[in-house]
Amino acid sequence: MNHHSPLRLLFLLFVLYGRAFAQALPDAPSRHKFWDRQNKTLFIVHAGLETADFAITHHNLANGGRELNPIGKPFVESGTAGQITFFAGRTLATLGVSYAFHRTGHHKLERATTMFMIGDSGYGVAYSLAHHR
Repeated sequence: MNHHSPLRLLFLLFVLYGRAFAQALPDAPSRHKFWDRQNKTLFIVHAGLETADFAITHHNLANGGRELNPIGKPFVESGTAGQITFFAGRTLATLGVSYAFHRTGHHKLERATTMFMIGDSGYGVAYSLAHHR
């Protein structure tokens, strides 16, 4: 694997993240359906990165790697079921928090939550690729 791949992935994430903020939201965003195009896109990107992070982490742990996330460590070191639980839980928690913000009218926070988690997952993927075993 090319040693520049994690950097390319990180660059792509920055481009996507910047694009998400390219259109300024009004101070009081109008009501919208939760599953609008922007949220669907954000959740697909997040779920894709979580899946990639799961796959790379699973591979690394199977080949002698170790988990550094203190919250995830008990899950991911308990085998495949624990890894699935941890990564699926992160995705569902992101969806739940975002929906709670949507229901309470905090639409900027609704999207910012998913964008933050996209960045977090992207970092996990880049780090795991950089330390690929």
